[in-house]
Order: sequence, then C-alpha cells, then structure tokens
Amino acid sequence: MAFVKIDSVELTTCSVAADGETMELGLVDRAGTAVCLRLPFEQAEAIVMTLPTLLADALKRRTGKKEARYVFGLGEWSIEDCTEHGWFIVTLKTTDGFAVSFAIPFEACQALGWTLKRDADEAIEAQERESSRPRALQ
Repeated sequence: MAFVKIDSVELTTCSVAADGETMELGLVDRAGTAVCLRLPFEQAEAIVMTLPTLLADALKRRTGKKEARYVFGLGEWSIEDCTEHGWFIVTLKTTDGFAVSFAIPFEACQALGWTLKRDADEAIEAQERESSRPRALQ
C-alpha cells in the first residue's frame, strides 16, 4: 500500500460531524491545495493520546536534551465529584483553550494534593530565602 504524504503548511479548520462520530481537519499543503483529513472518533482519540509523546520526542531531538519536556501553561482547572464511581474528574485548561480531563481515584487525589502542597511549600520557602539574601553590589 502506497502512502500519500501531505506536507501541511496551515491548519485551516477543525470540525465535528453532527453525530459526533467523525472529526475533520482542514489543511493546506505546500502546493497550496486544500485537503481534509477525516477521522472516526476512535482514531481521533488515538491521535490525541499520541501527539503529546510525539511533541516531547520532537522537542528532545530539537534541543538535544533528553530531559526536555513539552509543557502547557495552566490557565484554569476544575474538579467535579463522581462519588458513585469513586473518583473526581479533574479538568486542566491552558490559557489558549486546550483542555484535558482525568478521572482520578480519591486515594490518588489525596496523594497528589499532599505532594503538591508539600512541594509548593518548599518551593515558596526557597524563593523567600533567595529573595531575602543580600545582593552583592556591582
């Protein structure tokens, strides 16, 4: 089977079919041709799960640093109770609108909350120590 390679230069449109079963990505290729990539729900889900890893791998290759991470700045977050399932739904949203939701079991929420508080307290204390140090005159 031969593959058709599309070198995208622009993402033009993104849409979802009325029944939610298909997503479309409108692109313009290097020749200026408009193309449309149609994906069924399951394939779109697989791509969404794969792209963060691909971004991280690409960044590591571009920088030559194996510890490099592709990170998103947090704009908003919310927590919804799903007591009947034994978890919370935690939604993290970037300042430009990208959002992802996680189902987190109660025990993991406790551990995550404790760890975030401890690490944030330590980071704030370190910042305060650093900012209160006398600076050498130049």
